[in-house]
Amino acid sequence: MLYAKQSKKIVLLLSFTTTVFAFPKGCEVSGFAFQNQQLVLNDNGNQTLFMLQNNSNINISLEHEELRPDVFMSPKLESKLNASQWSAFSSDISNFNLKCSIVDGNGVKLNVNCADYVTVCQYPRAQFPLSNKGTYWISTNKELAQVVQESVKKGIYLKW
Repeated sequence: MLYAKQSKKIVLLLSFTTTVFAFPKGCEVSGFAFQNQQLVLNDNGNQTLFMLQNNSNINISLEHEELRPDVFMSPKLESKLNASQWSAFSSDISNFNLKCSIVDGNGVKLNVNCADYVTVCQYPRAQFPLSNKGTYWISTNKELAQVVQESVKKGIYLKW
């Protein structure tokens, strides 16, 4: 508690600690879900950009897992995401699944619940040049400012 004296009155100021995620301007909590311990991106299949942050103090791995039975070939998209770091992901595939895993002290890879490790937001109005459309990692495992800067350098307009 903090006390401040103001013109012969004592004002009591209460301080509460809460966890607040600071997303970049224009990035919204939309277009994704956590299902069956996985992160499912792009609920509508339109070209879009997602920002992902590892909100834990443990390094994780994100890897695409193809769950659609009618797909003959699917890209293996994998990325490491260190504690508190960010990545940007472009997607034009609806319901794109990413599973999260960690490596335990014995070197064994364990699948974990993505909702416990990853914070996500979407730029629903991002505009992509024709040459940068598709599903791929735009920038991985960096500070937020670097990820935003690399997205812009690739011609992606982060419109809000």
